Amino acid sequence: MSKKLSQSSIVESQYTTLHDVYVLLDAGDKSIYQAFDLTRQQYDVLNQLHPTNGQRLTTLSRYLLFSKSQITRLVDQLEQLGFVERATDPQDGRAQRVKLTTSGYQRQQQVRYAHLNSLYERFNILNFAEQQQLTLLLKKLRDGLDHHLTHQPEW
Repeated sequence: MSKKLSQSSIVESQYTTLHDVYVLLDAGDKSIYQAFDLTRQQYDVLNQLHPTNGQRLTTLSRYLLFSKSQITRLVDQLEQLGFVERATDPQDGRAQRVKLTTSGYQRQQQVRYAHLNSLYERFNILNFAEQQQLTLLLKKLRDGLDHHLTHQPEW
């Protein structure tokens, strides 16, 4: 019984630590997006778009796990800012594609560069070997969690 309690404490500590890391990373990300007058969701949409090809609204909605009304609202906001434009999908006239405008592409690249620099600074507290080890462990955890969710037992 004490082994299980000890293991429970370790698991709870790991979960709490991962949660804290997520919250801290999220706070750092938000400050970058705010510096560019964007929300996280707006940047997520911008980050999925390309100036020439664009994406269908339904594809964006599915990929970003946003409802159809959320993705429509976000695209409306980005369109008002001049960062995206809608066009009829040439393969399906009933559907719309969203693509970056020139200013949207510039904003996407500015934020991406600032975000990447911020990540370098924030992760620089770990040396290269530690970063590699962390990446391996996080990927292993992610894959295990994904497997668990897709093969979840009945509770």
